[in-house]
Amino acid sequence: MNIITHTDRDNHLHVVFENERTAPAERYTICFEGRDTVVVAQPWESPAVAWQRVLELVADMRAVIRRGTWRGREHYFATVYAGIQPTEHQRAAHMQDWISFCLYQLADPAHNKDEVARVDALIALSELHGLVTPCRWRVPTLREINAELANRKVRGVLDYLRQTRTD
Repeated sequence: MNIITHTDRDNHLHVVFENERTAPAERYTICFEGRDTVVVAQPWESPAVAWQRVLELVADMRAVIRRGTWRGREHYFATVYAGIQPTEHQRAAHMQDWISFCLYQLADPAHNKDEVARVDALIALSELHGLVTPCRWRVPTLREINAELANRKVRGVLDYLRQTRTD
């Protein structure tokens, strides 16, 4: 069994199929937006009609995205498994892509005005991709900054006096 992935740039699809298969596919699994949708070819329909139903369903899924708040994803490629089942690893990879996209949207200041939520999204992204988790920085208050500056001035004056002192 030799699995082939064909890229259909016109329809923004990756089609995964077995190249030694002689019979038309009876089942198509569409992986898009973190979901799996199955289209089953009916006994009376031709392979071309079944494939057209798959393309129409993907187009409908993209139309729903265009009406949503997170635009831009409608041009991402969907993956269609024709006549074969996606493995758990492939399903997990599709889910990871979807989660990454959502976290990128949450981390984007254009889509999310909440600074804490953006930092949390970046931390989750770094963990998802196996990177070191960034540290949270606490911004000092103006009172703390002024106290530190005053402390440094006093220490600076004391250091200067120690250096210039003659016994």
